[in-house]
Amino acid sequence: MVPLSSPLLLLMLGAAGQDARMLNPEYTVTNVGGGLGVFVDEKVIIGRVPQGAGSARWLAERIRRDRNWCGAKDASGKCAAADTQVHDWIDSARCKALTTAMTTLWDLPPVRFLPPGETMFVSDSATVTVRSNTRQAGYGTPLSISQEEGDYARWWHAASNSLKPCWQASPPLVEGQPLAARLSSPTSAPQ
Repeated sequence: MVPLSSPLLLLMLGAAGQDARMLNPEYTVTNVGGGLGVFVDEKVIIGRVPQGAGSARWLAERIRRDRNWCGAKDASGKCAAADTQVHDWIDSARCKALTTAMTTLWDLPPVRFLPPGETMFVSDSATVTVRSNTRQAGYGTPLSISQEEGDYARWWHAASNSLKPCWQASPPLVEGQPLAARLSSPTSAPQ
C-alpha cells in the first residue's frame, strides 16, 4: 500500500466534495481589442442544458472588461477614465434573443479564404473570434474564425446589442442549482 501525502489527500477529498455544475461550452466568443483610447476584453461561453421533452435551453456566461479614456465625467464635466468589469449570465428561458442569436449564427454563409494576392486590413477595431466544432470527414474538428470585420464579427456585434438587456448578475438555475462560474477575470488591458 502506498501512503498518500496530506496535500494530495486534501486535494482528492476537496474534488470529491464538489458538486458544482458548470456550463459545458459549445461555442466560445471572444471580443478583444480596440483603439483610440477604448479597449474591450470579453469572453462568452455558450452551451445548452436539457429542458425536458427532448428540448434544450441555451445558457451563456460572460466576463468582460471595458476600458475607456473618456468613459466617465469628472465633477467639472471633463473626461475621466473608466475601467469596468462584469461577470454575468443569460438564460434563454428568460431571453429569447439568445436562441435567435444562435439561429442567426447557423445561417451565416461558410467562411472562404481570400484569393491569392488579396489582402484586407482593418484598424482600431476589436477582433471577434468564434470557436466551436465542425464535422469534417465524419470527425469532430475544432473550428475558429477571427475577424475584425465580416459576417461573423457583424453577427457578434448585432447579437451583443440584442443581448444587452438580458445579462443578469446571478447564474441561472439548472436542476434547482445555480451554475458555478467557469470563467475568471479577463487579462489586464494595455495601459
